[in-house]
Amino acid sequence: MAISPRKRPAGSSVPDMPPVTLSEGKLTDRQAAYITDSIRALIRQFNGFVSFGDGSNSSWSGNIDGHTREFYFADANTDYEVPHSLGRPPIGIIVLDVNVDGAVVRGNQRGDWNATRLFLRCSQAGTTALMVVV
Repeated sequence: MAISPRKRPAGSSVPDMPPVTLSEGKLTDRQAAYITDSIRALIRQFNGFVSFGDGSNSSWSGNIDGHTREFYFADANTDYEVPHSLGRPPIGIIVLDVNVDGAVVRGNQRGDWNATRLFLRCSQAGTTALMVVV
């Protein structure tokens, strides 16, 4: 099963700040203002705006180090290999939505989770689940 690279939606994260160079061991007024504005931007971005992204398949999960995945479980209670692109073994999943009343849980091969795949199962056949792999 192919792994889709995570796509970072525009405007979904706090922009990087360039290095600040001191002149004679001091900050200029402009540098101090820039640092203050950057810290305020961080505060505004995180106070009430930590998100799971826009929910599109294979997207970066907002401010969370996660991979948003949509996956179809054809059979009930059957382990499925679900590819992801975290680049590290996931610690779990957060189910955002399912199209039927089914529970998505880790599969029996939990020890085989790695930097590119995990194993999940669902209690209902024919379930499409939208989840964040974290």
